[in-house]
Amino acid sequence: GAAVKAIKREGAALKVIWDTPEGEQGVEGQMVLMATGRRPYTEGLGLSELGIKIDGRSIVVNERLETNIDDVYAIGDVLGKGMLAHVASYEGEIAAENALGHSRQADYHAVPSCIFTQPSVAGVGITEAEAKERGLPYKVSKFPFVASGRAVAIGETMGMVKMICSAENGRVLGVHIMGPHADDLIAEATLAVQLGATAEDIAYTIHAHPTLPEAVHEAAMGQLFGSIHHQKIKI
Repeated sequence: GAAVKAIKREGAALKVIWDTPEGEQGVEGQMVLMATGRRPYTEGLGLSELGIKIDGRSIVVNERLETNIDDVYAIGDVLGKGMLAHVASYEGEIAAENALGHSRQADYHAVPSCIFTQPSVAGVGITEAEAKERGLPYKVSKFPFVASGRAVAIGETMGMVKMICSAENGRVLGVHIMGPHADDLIAEATLAVQLGATAEDIAYTIHAHPTLPEAVHEAAMGQLFGSIHHQKIKI
């Protein structure tokens, strides 16, 4: 691994310096693109002239995504919430329905996030650290892709499925995946969090074989009696 420690200007060039186990290294270039983090961009929209309320950089809306001005709605990154394309699309549906006279509220408790790397990473719900910070009684189960028949067949065995459930009632609180098609697998977990499903609900649902979603199935079984294809052997 490497950690960037500094960006220095040397004449007309910029030099990025990072630390590695082998020592300090660096590279020079004309420009440095920092593509981490997002923030609402509401400048130049004439919000103050319209009287639309903002909080810092974000437009303030109610549960129906309506601003402080009747029949004026806002969606997307300008709200400073999920700041993801699929969240903006979801908000657009709600705003459009409400503009047409319906009454639908936004619900953000089950928002999947994906990182399209190789292997991909995805998550929904709370993390183990968040469960601990909130003082929630929880149980963690993990299932590695190296124990997945489909992952072995396609030669992509790096990663795992991690499931966090309530220790009181088994409800799925969060699922986090790194591995093949994690961005696709998170859909089942998102539905589970959205509907308040339990690990038992997933474990007792038939999953097609051999498929990658079986990894989610096995993680759910790990919450109950243990994964069938990944047992810890006690000696």
